[in-house]
Amino acid sequence: MEGLDAFRTRLKATRDQGLTLKAAAVSLGESLAAMSDELARRDQMQRLRSLETTITAELERAHRSESTASLGRTQAAAIFSLVGLALKMVTAAATDNPQARRFVDTVFSTNDLNKPPCGTVMVCIGSKGLPDDVRVVSISELARGSNRPELTIIGELHRQGYLLLSEQAFTDLMGKLAAAIMEDSLTLPVPTSKVTEVAFST
Repeated sequence: MEGLDAFRTRLKATRDQGLTLKAAAVSLGESLAAMSDELARRDQMQRLRSLETTITAELERAHRSESTASLGRTQAAAIFSLVGLALKMVTAAATDNPQARRFVDTVFSTNDLNKPPCGTVMVCIGSKGLPDDVRVVSISELARGSNRPELTIIGELHRQGYLLLSEQAFTDLMGKLAAAIMEDSLTLPVPTSKVTEVAFST
């Protein structure tokens, strides 16, 4: 009997030890899964921060370029205006012909030069969503290059499915996405439809 009791005791101890090891394995597995999820969230946060840094740098470059373009147009307008003023004075002194004066006035009108499209820079998110399809677009540069109003350029980009955000709206979006990732309610990549939903959420 003593041998049987000892066997049962060892068997129970072995079973208890097995249950303890199983519980430890389950706990370890849960801990590893939680650690894996945390690492994944940190990796996505890093990707998000990297994207924000890149876009911020591109925005700064675009704004500098627009400032240069604006300065150049202003200087050109000033020179054009001075030349026009000089020719108007010469024309007025040389002739009393009203048609000649109107011609000079029309040629050297500076209304258009004084209002060049400058300074409108936006973040453009395409069909692949974020972070894979994000870039900075100078709406003013596109307008100048095509000789069209900025609103026309913006409308065309919208019709092509692009989401356009101001610099502040993009910064706010990054904050909302970061919070959603940390709450584990969102993962990268984010489709454009979801980006739009998050961007305009309160």
